[in-house]
Amino acid sequence: MRNRRRVYVSKVLTFYYDVASPYSYISAARIKDVSQRSNVTVQWTPFLLGGVFRSVGNTMPGALPARAKYMLKDLTRWSKAWDIPFKFSDTFPHNSLLAMRALTAAPKDRVEDLSLSIFRAAWVHNLDMSKPDIVADALGDLAPELLAATQDPAVKDRLKETTQDAVDAGGFGAPSFVVGNELYWGNDRLEMAVLAASIA
Repeated sequence: MRNRRRVYVSKVLTFYYDVASPYSYISAARIKDVSQRSNVTVQWTPFLLGGVFRSVGNTMPGALPARAKYMLKDLTRWSKAWDIPFKFSDTFPHNSLLAMRALTAAPKDRVEDLSLSIFRAAWVHNLDMSKPDIVADALGDLAPELLAATQDPAVKDRLKETTQDAVDAGGFGAPSFVVGNELYWGNDRLEMAVLAASIA
């Protein structure tokens, strides 16, 4: 039985993301600039999008052909609007379990840059993030340590916990932003979430 519940801190935006989510990539590419303008601290929090979907009964956006077609156009519009390099992955949907466990095990001061490195591998360079060698290249010098940690039961449990934290906060997709007790979902809610954090 789960007897813990995450406590969210004022002036802090908790950013729940999965590197398999292209909209999470668009947010990740912008969140530092947007948050710094408002002096908001961002907690990069890896979670497993598939786990969220299973918990809440949601389905993958690309499961419906018409929605998948629209999603590609929408992502292209967002990337052009913000001048973010983007290429829709040939291997979508991704199995991101290995990558998300590695990011869960990463030192807190490296989570952001390592996440961005994996995001770029998937959504700029069109690489298959389910492959250990691709993840290792993106992790750089920390690859041996972090890939080994992906088999640690404590790391596996921590990723499950952050995924459940997102669900407990009302999450059902990615990216999700939590400020206080409020959830903001979607790349287009980033500014709104940062504003809420700045006045919390």
